[in-house]
Amino acid sequence: MTISATMTRAGAQHVASGRPPAARHLPSLTGLRWLTALLIFGHHIMAVEYFGGRAGDLWGFVFEAGKTGVTLFFILSGFVLAWGYKPAQTARSFWLHRVARIYPLHVVGVLLALMAAATLVPAIRTDGIAPLGANLLLINGWNPDWWQAGNPASWSLVCEAFFYLTFPFVIRLVAGRSARALWTVSAGALALVALAPAIAAVSPVPMSAASTPLLRLPEFVLGVVLALLLARTPWRPAPLRFAVPLAVLGYALSEAPALPGTEIRPGLAVTVGGFALLVASLAAADVHGRSTLLAGPRWQELGRLSFAFYLVHLLVIASVSSAWPDGHPELHWPRALALAAVAFVISLALAWLLHRGVETRMQRVLLRFDPDRRADSVSTTRG
Repeated sequence: MTISATMTRAGAQHVASGRPPAARHLPSLTGLRWLTALLIFGHHIMAVEYFGGRAGDLWGFVFEAGKTGVTLFFILSGFVLAWGYKPAQTARSFWLHRVARIYPLHVVGVLLALMAAATLVPAIRTDGIAPLGANLLLINGWNPDWWQAGNPASWSLVCEAFFYLTFPFVIRLVAGRSARALWTVSAGALALVALAPAIAAVSPVPMSAASTPLLRLPEFVLGVVLALLLARTPWRPAPLRFAVPLAVLGYALSEAPALPGTEIRPGLAVTVGGFALLVASLAAADVHGRSTLLAGPRWQELGRLSFAFYLVHLLVIASVSSAWPDGHPELHWPRALALAAVAFVISLALAWLLHRGVETRMQRVLLRFDPDRRADSVSTTRG
């Protein structure tokens, strides 16, 4: 299966939209991945309670919403995949590229989690072969009771795996649609975000608004649709001077309560909408050659480490704090900040090692089996 027909039509309109055809790399979004990883790191420092007293309250005020960094990752994933998708690429080739991108590092992350659970962090121990096997296969998030089996951070990879599985079909449905249709899909995605807790509450099948992949899919789809809108239509997102405050507002409203008497959370829709606008605005800045802080070379290098950093940081945070009762140091702020710095440096060093030693090397190995590459090779030989 290819999606060349729909994407070719989109490509013609893409040229008409005025976007430079060569602007496929979006460095600001790579930098944004690192900023997102830092938000999640700060949230887990809060969850493990490195800081005590008033400093802990202040840290919590800033980073309680840091878990929404995963939301930003999901939007980024949809946007980047739609932006860079190759029209002639088969679904099998696409899926192989995604497996090569995340699976080797995922397996290493699970092994590291098992080591941590057997030694320093028994609280994350997985009871039973079934949930552990489900985590290895990236399906454990479909059972809310197993959502943090194996490596606790890898629950989001279960969602990503589902997004990757559905992407070739999603892009066929939305590519080539009118701007009005794409805006309708965007509005529907935001509505589903707000309704997700209510859907989970009434579902006859156990579901979690936080971890069930199907209920997180609208965030990914929104990223896909905004990439198409930017590429194919005259729409231009708000400048960063407006998009950044809106994203901050969305971050702040992520913890807003549900509507009275319901499980509907409009604050979540504001969060996702603000984040999506930030992603689109940063991409537009890259396309039109406007420099952003996140496009700098240091942010690029750190952005490339963000996936490995995300998979190991919680294991490191919990291991570093394991010497304290129940693993919650609750220290005065200078000592807590020093301990957080230690956890950060170890996480970053380990991420660098895994990125260089596992992630990039295994990608090269696995992509040798790309069916599209082999087909091109045979075609060239016969020609």
